[in-house]
Amino acid sequence: MKKLKAMYKKYMFHPILYKTVTRTSIVAVLMLLWDRYVSDGVFSMWEAPGFLLGMGLLAWAWVDYLRLDGVTIHHLLEELKMAKPKKKFYATKSIVDYADEKIVSFEELEPEERIYCSMLSNLVLGLPLVIAALIAGAM
Repeated sequence: MKKLKAMYKKYMFHPILYKTVTRTSIVAVLMLLWDRYVSDGVFSMWEAPGFLLGMGLLAWAWVDYLRLDGVTIHHLLEELKMAKPKKKFYATKSIVDYADEKIVSFEELEPEERIYCSMLSNLVLGLPLVIAALIAGAM
């Protein structure tokens, strides 16, 4: 297994940020729905749904880590093998064509880099959720 720090490249920041923001909004909606429809008032919104969703994200990060190591769960996580998308060439004279930094989308990453970005975004969101749930439960 490669070192996880050595796998990080500078251009992966934007895909990790986008996936984290998207997952944060989904988790927030699920927590609010739990509080509105499932909660019976015993646990706060941070205790039960925060802990469950945080542990789910950490489990997902663990599966991503195992996938980086080559372990696959057949029939459950089987993906369609897609050909690498061709990079499009645009011959416009826009200012975007001359920007110093090329923004790489998630689809342009290699499969191993996609798994790595997914794992980091799950960790970035899952750890604070579990910590907040444990603190809320202790109070």
